[in-house]
Amino acid sequence: MKTVDAMLVLLKPEVLGLLSAEKHAMYRVILELIWTTGARISEMLALTSAFFLDDGYDFGVILRTLKQGAGRPSKRSLQRWPKRQIPIVDPLLEDRVLTYLWSGHFRQHERLSPITRQTVDRPIHRLVAHVGGAPFAISSHTFRHSFAINLLLYGRPLKYVSQLLGRRSIERRRSTPTY
Repeated sequence: MKTVDAMLVLLKPEVLGLLSAEKHAMYRVILELIWTTGARISEMLALTSAFFLDDGYDFGVILRTLKQGAGRPSKRSLQRWPKRQIPIVDPLLEDRVLTYLWSGHFRQHERLSPITRQTVDRPIHRLVAHVGGAPFAISSHTFRHSFAINLLLYGRPLKYVSQLLGRRSIERRRSTPTY
């Protein structure tokens, strides 16, 4: 694995410490899903209850890869964009997600959270301050980077991690750190 100087990540115990301190159900579910799936914040906020799959054996979420080009996508192009199914194997997270879905009485195509991208980072900053601070700025994207790095540290192949993140290739792009 190449060293990435510009990317600061959290290790699993640090992420779990932050998540356990979050008491607000909506924020906890959002942060846990970002950490567990590696989703972009835009992909997470676009989720509806229809994107969760539960066949009695496996539980997972389907993420639409929403970073395909500049500008706001049309409804037609949204249907053509690639989707990826991410398994959720943690039974406690599965229970929290299902409880959140059932208690919220969400319609099939109603977003799970009415918040915006910018609003997600506020509770993260509050949470970091509550647990004693951090040596670097932590945002929702830090959870995505931490997801990728932790998978690599646990021996997952780079190609697999790249696919989970919804990347077209494992090649480094100019503005994005390498996973």
